[in-house]
Amino acid sequence: MGFYWFREASDYSSEKKELEEALERYRFEKDIEYVYFNITEKCNANCPYCYVPEEKRKNGDSFTKEEFYDVLNKLSENNVNTVLFHGVEPLIEKNLIFEGIEDFPEFNYGIQTNGLQLEKDDIEYLKTKEVNFGVSLDAPKKKLNDYLRVNGHFENTLSILEEFKDYDTLNIITTINKFNEHLLVDMVKLLSEYTKTILMNPVRGTTEVGRRLRPNNLTENFLNAVERAMELTENGNKITIGDYANIVLGIIALTSRDLQCDISPCGAGRRFISITSNGIYPCTEFIGIEEFKTDLDKALNDDAFQDVISRKTEDIKECKNYEYRHLCGASCPAEVYESEETLNSKSPYCQFYKDIIDHAFKTIKQNRENLVINKENLSKTHEITKSLN
Repeated sequence: MGFYWFREASDYSSEKKELEEALERYRFEKDIEYVYFNITEKCNANCPYCYVPEEKRKNGDSFTKEEFYDVLNKLSENNVNTVLFHGVEPLIEKNLIFEGIEDFPEFNYGIQTNGLQLEKDDIEYLKTKEVNFGVSLDAPKKKLNDYLRVNGHFENTLSILEEFKDYDTLNIITTINKFNEHLLVDMVKLLSEYTKTILMNPVRGTTEVGRRLRPNNLTENFLNAVERAMELTENGNKITIGDYANIVLGIIALTSRDLQCDISPCGAGRRFISITSNGIYPCTEFIGIEEFKTDLDKALNDDAFQDVISRKTEDIKECKNYEYRHLCGASCPAEVYESEETLNSKSPYCQFYKDIIDHAFKTIKQNRENLVINKENLSKTHEITKSLN
């Protein structure tokens, strides 16, 4: 459903009930169709902001084949349609993953990886199976990227990107932190050579190290990258920063957003869950916060994660009267909880969200939204035409 929604709008009383009902469904329906599957706790990199303790990354547990298949069977029985193999580093168990893809063809699959164990035959297999493929790159310079990831990661990732160049479901993620924030514009230019969509996510402060690595000048650096992406797109080299596009889409078609982090309540425990070898969590950001752990049966029904799925900006003191509250969602609840020991507090990135939402409204006012989203994929149902001041 798409509709235009401006801060100062002409009367829309005749459509008000319909729009409010659509928004209510979008915000509060529970329908787990998507899972993040951490098939192992092990990793062959050493990212400083990782939420998994170093000992777990070295010697952690992995699913056995029997355990893995038991979970996939249960997901199939519950009409889950997408399985994304996620951290810590899924390709450590790539043979088991590939067996699962063969034996459970009913799912859409994705893999988010550092790529260090990816071989030529693996790439061809993933393409043949049309697996959504995501890889991480944190800097356009070898020395810094390898410091933030692991030695050899930069050159290996560029090699992988060449193999996946223009692959329809290639996704590249950059984690913004105080070491790389000044290079975001350069990252946009580099990654525009390989894909049309990238994600640039501010580091989550779910650990003490993550909080120490938060960027110092996030808004300016991020919006410079956004402007660079729009400039490249206007000149024929299409590239979109998905995090920003999600905000623009939230203004133009509030219930059409794919990324569920910036809504209230967010998608954690409601649209997706995170599966690990020692329990089920609302999403990957909650992994290790034991009070939010449950079992799979509870996670797939209405009993689990009530604190998370009922968290809404109307109940947060700093947010309840804020006119953009449905666009930022006071995310991320896991980060807020670890920082403030409560879910009902504003985001540590509150000012950042305010600034990029203001920028997104200006983008729409200037009729530049086509440089960010593809409106041809939307069906217009309502339009409020009064201009922004």
